[in-house]
Order: sequence, then C-alpha cells, then structure tokens
Amino acid sequence: MSKSEIETLTYQLERRNKEIEIIEKVASQINKTLNSDAIAKTMLISMEAYFNFKHSMILLLDSSESVLKVIATHGYEDEGKGAEVKIGVGVIGMVAKKKKMMRMANMGAQKQYMQAIKQQIQPSDNGRVVEEISLPGLNNAESQVAIPMLMEDELIGVFLVESDKVNIFDKSDELIIKILANQTASALQNAKLYQLEQQRLLELDKAHAELADLNSNLERKVADRTEELVSLSEKLAKYFSPQVYDSIFSGELDVKIQTQRKALTVFFCDLQGFTQLTERLEPEVLTELLTQYLTEMSKIVIRWGGTIDKFIGDAILVFFGDPDTKGNKEDAVACVSMALEMLEKLELLREMWREKGLARSLNARMGIHSGVCTVGNFGSEDRLDYTVIGNGVNLASRLESNSEANKILISEDTYLLIKEEIKCIKKQEILVKGISYPIQTYEVSGFSSNSSLYSSKLVKSIPGLSLTFDPNEIEDTDRAMKLISDLMSRLV
Repeated sequence: MSKSEIETLTYQLERRNKEIEIIEKVASQINKTLNSDAIAKTMLISMEAYFNFKHSMILLLDSSESVLKVIATHGYEDEGKGAEVKIGVGVIGMVAKKKKMMRMANMGAQKQYMQAIKQQIQPSDNGRVVEEISLPGLNNAESQVAIPMLMEDELIGVFLVESDKVNIFDKSDELIIKILANQTASALQNAKLYQLEQQRLLELDKAHAELADLNSNLERKVADRTEELVSLSEKLAKYFSPQVYDSIFSGELDVKIQTQRKALTVFFCDLQGFTQLTERLEPEVLTELLTQYLTEMSKIVIRWGGTIDKFIGDAILVFFGDPDTKGNKEDAVACVSMALEMLEKLELLREMWREKGLARSLNARMGIHSGVCTVGNFGSEDRLDYTVIGNGVNLASRLESNSEANKILISEDTYLLIKEEIKCIKKQEILVKGISYPIQTYEVSGFSSNSSLYSSKLVKSIPGLSLTFDPNEIEDTDRAMKLISDLMSRLV
C-alpha cells in the first residue's frame, strides 16, 4: 500500500472518529432533557459549534399534520417562533411532503425562485392573495439545505440551514447531519409524548380533584339529606306504634287502604276524675302531668309488645296480635301482664304527684277483651289511620267503663286464655250494645303462683307507708315478723 493510500485511509479514519464523537456529544446533550424547546436549541447550537451553521431553524409537524410550525431558530434577529408552512408549499413544504433532503446553492442568481420560497401566493376564486408565509430568514441567502427529520420513516419535522455564502455545505457532512437530525427527531418525539403524558396526568389530577370535590359535596349532601331523613323519621316515629312504624319502613305494610280480620286482644284505659282535674289545674301543669303519665304507660306497652292505637285525651287504646303476634293465648297474657305493670307504675306516679302538691288522686280503670276484630289502614286516599274497629273494641271500652278504680276488668273470652297464668275473680254480667247476650266479666287480681311471670316480690307505696317485700332476700324471719308486728301495733 502506497503512502498516499495510507494517508487517505488515516484521514478517513480520523474523520469517522470525529463524526462518531460529534454524534455522541450531540446525542448526549439532546437526551438530557424532555423539554422540546431545550432539545431544539441544543441541536441548533451544536450545528454552529461543529459545522459553523450560523443560521438555522427547526420546524415540527403540527398535530393536524397539514402544517409545519417553527419551534426554534438560531442566528436570526426575528425568532419567528410559531410561523407556519403548509405541507407541499415551498422548499420546506416539499421536503416534508416527499421526505427527501433538498440542497440549494448560488441562490443569488435565482431571486424569482427565492421570492417563491419566501412568499407563496394561492389564487382564490376571485384571484386574491389568501395566504402568506412569514418565516425568519436571510435577505441575501446564497445557500440553503432542508433535511427531513424522520423517526422510523415517520415525519417529525424539518431542519433548515441557510448561509449568505455560496456552497458552504460539505456533502460529506450530509450523512452526519441527517443522523443528528433524526436523533433530534426521536428526542423531540419522546419529549412530545412525555409532555402529552404530563398533560394527561394533569388533566387526570384535575379530573380526580374535581371528582373528589364532587364526591365530597355529594357525600356532604347525602349526609345532610340522611340527617334530615333521620330527623324526619324520628318525628314520624312519634306518630306510630313502633311495630307499625317498623312494618311501614321495612316494606311489610303497604301504605294503602287495606284491612283484615284477626284475633286480637284489645285494651282500654282511662283516668278516673281526669275531667274534673282539668278544671282545677293550669294548662302547663296539666300537660306535664299527662305527658309523664302517657310516656310511662307507653314504655310499658312497648316492653310487652303491644301496638298503641291512639291516645284520646287521657285514654289509651292498645291491641295485641297485629302486626306481630305470638299466638292468641300469649297475646292475651302479655296484655293483662302489661295492665298489671301499668297499675304498679301508676301507684308510683300518684306518690310523685302528691309530693308536687296534687292532693286529689288519679285512678285508672282498665278493660280487656279478646276476639276477632278488623284491623288495618282506614281513611281516605290522602290520609290513613292504622287502627282497629268492631264489636270487640266496643266491648273492651264497656269493660273499662264498668271497671272499678285501679282495677282490670276482662271478658270471659280473655279469661279463658289467661286463667292458667293469672288469677281472676268472677264478677257480674254486663249488657253491651250490639251484643244480644250478657257478657260475663272477671277482675284480675294478680299472677298465679305457678306462673312463670309470678314474682313474690311486693313493692307498694301509699301516703305515710312505703313497703318493699321480697321473701327470697329475707335472712332473719323472726326479725321480719317482729317488724311487721310492731307496725301492726302502731296502726291499731
């Protein structure tokens, strides 16, 4: 091999090494960031540093894929950022359309052609100018190269270089410039995808924030509405017996006019002498007394499973067997047991009222009957009342009116159901309107000793005497008898 051939190979090797070094350096710089502007600026600055390209620009394909837009320029007074070139129009547009590099030299001799590049005129139907391309550029440009920026043969943009000198472009540099242009295209595409992803994440974050705010507002509205509904339901619950209220809101009971015949035990109670009391007491005092009485009685009704039909002044109407029933016998026993507890509670209330200055005692009369009645929703389409009607209800009312003070008068039908659990005393027969035969009545005296409801404990209280007796707790029988004897001797 001759010396000249060796020198040629050495020069080519040095040049190849230099090209690789340039590619590595530029690639390293443009891949440091995902900012499109920074990548484009780095590319243009590198072109001047390594190839002495003092005037250059990069245009990117718009999302519409119909125009190229300037994103960065180098060496011009007017940056021209945002200027547009249509695909297929002028040198840049044709390079983009054909994806082929175009090189031009000695442009001073081609002023008319340059004018066509700097300004594109498209005649409309009436011959008017409809579009003008305004790009930064040299007025005395003599050389120009436009290189398509490709990524896997997909157009990303166009890299343009121009100079006021003739033929400044070394053809041997075209390959490395193409490589750098395509690497820049890849970096710009990655930056674009990254920016789109960031934008998407921002939009997602905004959407999530709006959704969270919406959910928060919705949760707050739901909570407020729920609180309103709970408050409303609590208010409505005061107008219904618990069993009826639960049946309505559970869907077991339709809110429409419907009735049925059922075996029930009906309870009536009113306060003897209450009418006279209303004439003597102030309305506020009377309201407090009646509220206390009805509240305590209602608690007992609920505890025994009764359904409160209504309050009529001081009177109470309760029935057992609907909407829930434990059986005719069990319902009747529960009703009478409730009445017995009511009398005990009323005795304690009378003591409290006496301490507050209510000298005249209030006594209760109670009547109970077991039989078939009609029960359900009665009324109009606009207003319903869940109640019970029939001769059985009238009979319970008559039993109550014939009862003695603080006594429970029951019908024979009820007596036959409860006689094994509760002791009763046979009373007189009564006549009831609508019933052709006399009704045998019984007076309740207490639980039978063999009943599971029986308690040997006794709690009684009258003015001047309070008695609590529970034989299961007495440890000294002799001492208990002595105390009772002492009490008896003082009463005599």
